[in-house]
Formats: sequence, structure tokens, C-alpha cells
Amino acid sequence: MLLNNITISDRHSRPIVLSKVGLQAFFISDGQYTDPYQISSVTIFSRSVNLYPSSVLDSDTQLIDTSSVSGSILMNFANAQSLTTASSFDTSNYGGTPTTASGIYRTGVGKYIVILDGSINSSGVINLDGMSQVIENRTSATGDYIDVWTITMAQGSLPQTVINEFTLRKGGFTVITEPLMLKAKSRLINNKVTLGSKVDLKIATDIHVENTAIDSSVKNLLRENVITSGSIEIQKINEAANLPARVTVSSFANTSGLTSITADNVMILNWDTNQLPTHSQLVAGNFESIQGVYAIRAKFSIFGETIVTDPMYLTLT
Repeated sequence: MLLNNITISDRHSRPIVLSKVGLQAFFISDGQYTDPYQISSVTIFSRSVNLYPSSVLDSDTQLIDTSSVSGSILMNFANAQSLTTASSFDTSNYGGTPTTASGIYRTGVGKYIVILDGSINSSGVINLDGMSQVIENRTSATGDYIDVWTITMAQGSLPQTVINEFTLRKGGFTVITEPLMLKAKSRLINNKVTLGSKVDLKIATDIHVENTAIDSSVKNLLRENVITSGSIEIQKINEAANLPARVTVSSFANTSGLTSITADNVMILNWDTNQLPTHSQLVAGNFESIQGVYAIRAKFSIFGETIVTDPMYLTLT
């Protein structure tokens, strides 16, 4: 995945210690993504020491018990302003440098991320016993960890905590004795969308290793988390002879920073069809109709190859 055009490893992509690891959190309420009112901090602890929430939370407040766990905090992320509407949550603030490595960033409605960067000496600030204290990043070993998000969901409500898990692995590698031969087969999960919808276009890709000499256990390893730098192209199909047969609605370049990739090789792009009535191509008269057939293509990289899929089609009704 990309954050401000910087490559980040997702927590589910078997990240290694010396990498930029994106710890994402998606906040959902009443069936839709929702922004918390405040995100005060994201705090990292070792899971091997803190197997249960009670080991890091105060039994009364259910917040981090800073008086007793200060020595166990491995890293803390916090912005100068905790209101999620503040400019400090903008992804443009992330530059991969120590001065910006301890921030919390908003990537979309209800979608937030912090970057645990093992490649630099980073630090974060946390309020302990009423005083600000600098926490040096000590998440420097392989193992299991928890990230504790301290949030306030609505103005006037009480703070609460959300606890997630992740694992850092050793920078291992796999050795094969012949060039890798891969076959990628992609499919568009969406086949019909209603005009006025704002939907996630999802393209799933199955990776097949065709080398007969490679052991099946290695093949299984090579099938997961192999897609990088994904982007999606959307084109409108016209049937009228006096119009271009295909009109680009969103190009690969437009979506390269907006396409996310899951651990099981699914590319996701949020498509807001409400923007189509004011699209420049429609205004220019290049659409036969907003509704109709759209061609979707994916472009992605696997092991040094750049793959562009055949068009896949959906109908906008």
C-alpha cells in the first residue's frame, strides 16, 4: 500500500521488523464508516507480556493505566491536536522521516493509520502522570504486539480504548533454484452498480506458481501478499458510432494512490458514481449515457513483472 506515495507494508502482509508497517484501524458505526471525534493516541505493547486487556488498562476507566505500564510502552503515536478534523491528521504530513513518524493519519472517512517504522530511530510523546514524556521506539524484535487506540467517538462522550494485534517477523527469505513462473488470474467481484452509489470496486487475483520443481509449501507462500503498486482503470463503453468507443473515467495514474490491497491479493478502489454527472468527459459530450457498461482493468506488480489485466465489465444501472 502507499501513504503519501511511500510504500508501506500492511499489518496483515507478514511485515518484518526493519520495515514501514502500516497499522490501520477502520471505525464503523450503524453500518457505515464513521470518524471518531478524537483519537488521543495509539500505544504499542508486547503481546507476550500483555495477553489480556486488564494488563494495560485501568479497571475503572478502561483506559491505559499510565501509572503502572509506562515501562512497558514500546511506542506511542499522537498528534498535536487530537480532533480528527485537525490538519495534523492529513496524510500529506507523512514523509517517512523521524519528525513525522509518530503521527496518526486519516486516509478516508473512518479510516486511520499509524506507521511503525523499524528503519529509523523514531519516538513519540505520551502524557504520563500529567507530564509529557518522549517514548523511543522499542518495537525492535520479532514477535506479537498489540496496538491500543484511545478514542472518543462523539463530542461529550467518554474516552475508550480499542485493541488490535499484529506480528513482526524476521527478515527471512525463500530460495528457489529456477526462475519463477507465475500466472495471475483476476476477476471483478462487482458486476452491477446503481447510479448514485458509492461502492468499493473489488478485483480479486489468484496467483498460480507453474514451476513443477517448487515444493507445494513454497508455492503456497508465494501466492500470498505478492501484489504491490496496484491501480485500477475505469472506462465508459459507448455504442454510438459518433462517439469514442471507450472513454476513460479514471486512469491508472488517477487511482494509483487510492487503491488498497489486502493480504489475499484483492485490490479495492472506492468509486463514487455521484461524481459522474459532472465528469469532464460527460460535460464534453463524450458519454452516450452515464448508465451503461463500464470496462474495468487492474494494473499491478508481482515479482518484478507489471501485469495489466484484460477488461472486466460491470453495468451501471
